[in-house]
Amino acid sequence: MMSGIVTLLLLLLFVGVWAWAWLPRNRAGFDEAARLALDDSQTGEDRP
Repeated sequence: MMSGIVTLLLLLLFVGVWAWAWLPRNRAGFDEAARLALDDSQTGEDRP
């Protein structure tokens, strides 16, 4: 019985995080974070 409750709670948590990640208001932040790995202007390195 307890494992069923824990499973249900974890499923609800997963669905909640999934829904939060797909909210349109979060898109700009996620797009900015996705570009961080490719952005050389913020590394402070001098490249020729």
